Amino acid sequence: MITHGLLTSWPDSRIVSANPQSCVDMGNPSSSVTAKVLFVHGDKDTTCAYSSARQAYSEIKWPKAFLTFIGGGHTSFWSDQRFPKTVVDWARWTMYGDTAARDRLAGDASGSKTKWEAQL
Repeated sequence: MITHGLLTSWPDSRIVSANPQSCVDMGNPSSSVTAKVLFVHGDKDTTCAYSSARQAYSEIKWPKAFLTFIGGGHTSFWSDQRFPKTVVDWARWTMYGDTAARDRLAGDASGSKTKWEAQL
């Protein structure tokens, strides 16, 4: 929630890359923040509604991506190797301009129990 809040409710323009995990919508995106945002969420999360994270994703106009773990709960994806690989690729691209990392994103996020969406 804090990560998404720093893009919306308590905007911080210093943020260039963000990774809200299992979050809820914290409000409208601030025009002062231009971070590239990667959402990660399990679609069976009983703690934070998946639909709320989807709403937050739909409101962001910046470069963004959403990695859904199909059948996943609130933190179940933490033990799935696609999670750290995708997050590290995202960070390397968005913070260091590593285009090879950007190009690995879809492959590292893909699998039979994931759905990858990106607007880069």
